[in-house]
Amino acid sequence: MNEIMNISLSRRQFLGLSAAAGASVLLLGVTLPTGCAKIGQTEQDQDLNAFIGIDDKGQVVFQNPFIEMGQGTYTSIPAIMAEELDVEMSAIKVVQAPHGADYKIMFDNTMRFTGGSLSVRSSYMTMRKAGATARAMLVQAAAEQWGVKPGDCTTEPGKVVHAASGRKLGYGELAEKAAKLTPPKDAPLKDSAAFRLIGQPVKRTDSLAKSTGAAEFGIDIKVDGMLHAAVMQSPVFGGKVASYDKEAVLKLPGVVAVEEIPNGVAVIADHFWHAKKALEKLPVTFDEGANAGFSTKDYKARLQAALNEPGHVAEEAGDAAKAMASAAKTIEAEYHAPFIAHVTMEPMNCTALVTQDRCTVWAPNQGVDFVVGVAAEITGLKPEAIEVITPFLGGGFGRRFVMDYAIQAITLAKKHPGKPIKVIWTREEDLQHDHYRPMSAAKFGAGFDKDGNPVALQITSVGEGPMTRLMPGFVKNSDLDTSVFEGTVELPYAIPNKRTNVVNVPVKEAPIGFWRSVGHSQNCFFKESFFDEMAHAAGADPLEFRLKLLAEQPRFKKVLETAANLAGWKAKPWADTQGLKRAMGLALHESFNSIVAEVAEVSLNQDGEIKVERVWCAVDCGFAVNPAIVKRQIESGVCFGLSAAMGEAITLEKGRVVQGNFDTYPILRPDQMPVVEVEIINSGAPLGGIGEPGTPPIVPAVCNALFLLSGQRVRSLPLSQYSF
Repeated sequence: MNEIMNISLSRRQFLGLSAAAGASVLLLGVTLPTGCAKIGQTEQDQDLNAFIGIDDKGQVVFQNPFIEMGQGTYTSIPAIMAEELDVEMSAIKVVQAPHGADYKIMFDNTMRFTGGSLSVRSSYMTMRKAGATARAMLVQAAAEQWGVKPGDCTTEPGKVVHAASGRKLGYGELAEKAAKLTPPKDAPLKDSAAFRLIGQPVKRTDSLAKSTGAAEFGIDIKVDGMLHAAVMQSPVFGGKVASYDKEAVLKLPGVVAVEEIPNGVAVIADHFWHAKKALEKLPVTFDEGANAGFSTKDYKARLQAALNEPGHVAEEAGDAAKAMASAAKTIEAEYHAPFIAHVTMEPMNCTALVTQDRCTVWAPNQGVDFVVGVAAEITGLKPEAIEVITPFLGGGFGRRFVMDYAIQAITLAKKHPGKPIKVIWTREEDLQHDHYRPMSAAKFGAGFDKDGNPVALQITSVGEGPMTRLMPGFVKNSDLDTSVFEGTVELPYAIPNKRTNVVNVPVKEAPIGFWRSVGHSQNCFFKESFFDEMAHAAGADPLEFRLKLLAEQPRFKKVLETAANLAGWKAKPWADTQGLKRAMGLALHESFNSIVAEVAEVSLNQDGEIKVERVWCAVDCGFAVNPAIVKRQIESGVCFGLSAAMGEAITLEKGRVVQGNFDTYPILRPDQMPVVEVEIINSGAPLGGIGEPGTPPIVPAVCNALFLLSGQRVRSLPLSQYSF
């Protein structure tokens, strides 16, 4: 089946691999519909593609266009296809689809990446149609062999059945004949009532390999004759190498070469340890450039000053200024969020081999075509001469959209043609040269009438969004980069007068990037903390206060009520049987078309130590294609957001990152992880994303509980800077 894995086909093209290849094979490249689909709806008129191979033993090889970084795409995506093809999941081998236009199935067939919580919702109908088309061809092949009508045939997992005669043929027996047929244009789709895989907790296809150590990540890649490189980049962003003395280390054990890379230097050796030890002894000086005076303290002051600027209007309804002026009561609050790193468990790494006419790259990545782009630019080769192999990712969270680590490996491999070179960043290099979630700030103001009802809401969001910097094609107006203010507009709460302004405050002195849930991560903290402040200012229970504002939003209301009921919501703090103070906080947020409410139960001991005891979550993502994966993703999102809230913050002084490893950048320990309970609401709404929406609400939910426990309102993170 290896032949299948490396074949790229054109859209609307159907090819059969002949028996000369050693097996009977059905291989499809078909016209397919797409769209963020609603369960039960029919296909839409957009063309996409998908590829299914079936060998003569009946094994299905599914070329997945999305990468697997722990979020379950190697299970959910093939399960959708398998539902319509009518095969068991055990009959499917999932492989990574190669690069190329045929696999660009997102945004009108112009892009392909794994992120934005888009994988399942952007490909749902595509995968269903792929499976249905293949099934129809197998049925037709069987009908022709039996001399019966296709309509008289049905299927059972892996077989075509002619019930009238009791005959059955396996898909493997039919694959070669089916491969010679013309794919039907509109193969019928199953009625959703007949689903046996979609909507079920289908067992993950990658669990066994990952739990036994058999799974191969980028850092595990081994290629015959491979060399290893350790890199040292300028400690100040934008700096460059001024000088280095390679003669000082060239005679050290295993050292092969010392090379300059775009913003640093690399030592290449026979083993990573030799490369790293030599790099530590390499005399290097850097020209630190114009950013050597930058500090996060100064940037925070710039953000603070911008909170009083008018900015650009992102959303407006009614006359918020007039309503504030005439309100019976007003409140204001400012919030701040720090730079945050990704700290994926598998640090950045990439292996590359460049020859005169070929380039092969082994890169954990979130956009294989992005890797091809930089490889083509560096080597001068055409994309068809470049092969990118994507292993499992040991975490992505948006970090592996940026190709800096791949550029280094390809650059070094080009300098040493014929020699595969693996670049591995140390944890320190990874933490200090990330593309961080941007620092940001926001100012909120609310006005109430004499009965405590909110009549006005004013928001000013300030900062720089990663979208304009990294994907400018998605930004229609750089003054209104949604990644700055998403989560502060289109709020479900009914407030008659509201206005959201945006002030762009560029931070060219530091790299920024996409972090799990992007702008929602900080804006949900700001927004849901302020709504808690509003509730207390109005003298209301935070739950009842929100529910009153959600009277015309039944989906939001149901999600919030579900989470509150799960938790047994308590609006007041209490002492447990051990005398420990406990309280609940809640938050509600929509991101990536999914609505999530979370209630956190937090305790505070006499030493001021915080512990998040339990978290209850309700999620409405339209429909849970795999409920088990949805629950795990929400749990993961809680863990990720809670880790950031507790102690994560990147600070810069003199242009360089202060933190160096987990001792100075602590992440959530296993004993700090609360019990998480998740309830899914299948509302039937269009599919929402699930990889990221669990992250934003946990931070304000915890902070709102802390207010009840301590009387102290958290308006900046992390929590480790406070004394409770």
